[in-house]
Amino acid sequence: MSEKWYQISPIELVRWAEPLVFDEGEAEGFPEELIASYEAAAEVRLPAAFRDYLLACGQADLNSSLHEMFIPDRNAEPFQHRLTFSYDYIKGDLKWFREKEEQDYEELARLRALPQQRWSEITDNYLLFWCENQGCWYAGIKVEDLSRPDPVVYFNDKDDMYHWVPFADSVQSFLLSTILENMEEELHVDEIRNPTQIQKHLAEGDVDFQRLQEPYPFSGGRFVHTCLDRDANTLYVYGEQTKERLAYLKIIQVE
Repeated sequence: MSEKWYQISPIELVRWAEPLVFDEGEAEGFPEELIASYEAAAEVRLPAAFRDYLLACGQADLNSSLHEMFIPDRNAEPFQHRLTFSYDYIKGDLKWFREKEEQDYEELARLRALPQQRWSEITDNYLLFWCENQGCWYAGIKVEDLSRPDPVVYFNDKDDMYHWVPFADSVQSFLLSTILENMEEELHVDEIRNPTQIQKHLAEGDVDFQRLQEPYPFSGGRFVHTCLDRDANTLYVYGEQTKERLAYLKIIQVE
């Protein structure tokens, strides 16, 4: 009987999957010196949950196999797949519209009329750290939340930098769901929705359903549950039933 690991963390997930999926060795993180240099230049301190992830496996290919993680720049230079603040994008729009002598759209006109110190009256500033693979959305953390160890993650639901809504209850819940989605881009995944078949596959894999249903220890960790069988290189991902969908079991096996 193989040993099972339940509710594995995003870091544990990447450390297990990265060498198996890409056959390029262990996942590597960014040096502490680089992250500290970015923080000094940007005058921020990254949330512990994201900082720890960058240190442990920030350079893993799984971070960009579908949706892409932005990385810290030593001098906090924005854009080009680097950590960037939403206000940087807004300042770029202000400059572009002025240079092209184009008429500002409503939100931009309101911001142009204010000093940057008052932009928060219209929209918050977000640290953008992940992007949907076609640029349809950015994931961000409110600047005032950066001091929290595992803050809420937001996304721009109207494809601009002014309208933001909650995306995940914590950085760790966002990392878990995003890395799982990135993994599915690289691997064959069996998905079962029939309750009887779910129990059948769990029994065959000797997975304890009661333990599988236990929540993660972070906010938002009650929706997705995992069990890793390292001996069989198999990950079981269970999603509880919601108003929008039935319960499901995904079986991810790495050859």
